[in-house]
Amino acid sequence: MSIRRLKTLVAISRHGSLSAAAASEHLTRSAVSLQMKQFEEDLGVEIFDRRRRIPELNARGRLMVPKAIEVLAAYDELRRTARGEATITGTLNIGAMFTAMTGAVPHAMKRMRALYPDLHIQAAPAHSANLVAPVDRGALDAAFIGRPPVLGSRLLFHTVTEEPFHLLTAEDCPLDDPREILETYPFIRISRSLWSGQLIDDWLVREDITVNEAMELDGIQMISTMVYHGLGVAVVPRRCVPAPNPVAVREIAIPSLAGRPVGILARDDSPKASLIDAFCTQMRLVVAEIGRRDAPGAPVGPDQGA
Repeated sequence: MSIRRLKTLVAISRHGSLSAAAASEHLTRSAVSLQMKQFEEDLGVEIFDRRRRIPELNARGRLMVPKAIEVLAAYDELRRTARGEATITGTLNIGAMFTAMTGAVPHAMKRMRALYPDLHIQAAPAHSANLVAPVDRGALDAAFIGRPPVLGSRLLFHTVTEEPFHLLTAEDCPLDDPREILETYPFIRISRSLWSGQLIDDWLVREDITVNEAMELDGIQMISTMVYHGLGVAVVPRRCVPAPNPVAVREIAIPSLAGRPVGILARDDSPKASLIDAFCTQMRLVVAEIGRRDAPGAPVGPDQGA
């Protein structure tokens, strides 16, 4: 088992396909495929489902990814120790969208504190769009946000995961078809000043869905509360890590609406690149280990921000 193969495995999980992983790792697709076949031979088990046109990780392979990330993080720490590099210290100033501040970010901060007790992390919540400029000018070292529509020349976006969009209804809603629900019940819209709201509005136009707009709000906690009380339905991004006390509503998947990538935004010349990489690793571990796995259609708690 080699570090190179573990890195490739994580890249496949992160980017969703052998071809995308090959591009990210600056390899050919055939080289990635060969690495994974050799990896399976070393393990003595299959970790890919090759019955599909595009091979993808099977359940066993997906279970291996969090452990592979841990091994890679431990390997990086070992290299730093061998080179005599100092223990990670200092301050990391991060921003995070509201949804993440009650989900993934506290878990990652707790892990960082355990790994690097001399590191101080400061976190500031805001809507994704309002965190780009502070990162660009260096007021924040990094931010966990939805992928910006346009990236500045000095900015890098490290994808952590993708959050699908779901339709929220009250638990007693008798309908199942998203179009029928949206055209039947009052619609509670995410503000179109937010990236999520713009994506949803574009989708409604593409699908030619006519909604009866009841209100437009810029906080998904407010939206979910309105849905809980039966005042309408809404389309929201489904947070990658649930909140501790979610509002009980029903979620219905929307296959025709692509999810939004979420990840770490940072400057390409940041002097704290190693700290940002460490934080990014912990965010991916959090999502892989405790991210949402409940099935669509069940009563769950939605996002609390955008």
